Amino acid sequence: MEQEHMVRDVSVQVDEQIHTATYFVEGGTIHANIGDQSYFLPVGRIPAEETVRSLLIEKLRRKNFRTEMARKWFGSR
Repeated sequence: MEQEHMVRDVSVQVDEQIHTATYFVEGGTIHANIGDQSYFLPVGRIPAEETVRSLLIEKLRRKNFRTEMARKWFGSR
């Protein structure tokens, strides 16, 4: 059982940069903030910290992919 109403941080390091997300659990829902976006996820069998870490990693992976694709399509300006 996740401890509710306690704000926590999760950090991951990608390319020597540390990225952080904050989250808390309330009423069976994980409330996560990554950058300027909020996400609401159901609490499942995986601990909330791991769920938020996975979400953060996926958001960073997609952002890096899009940046690389834009660089290939449009070149660096």
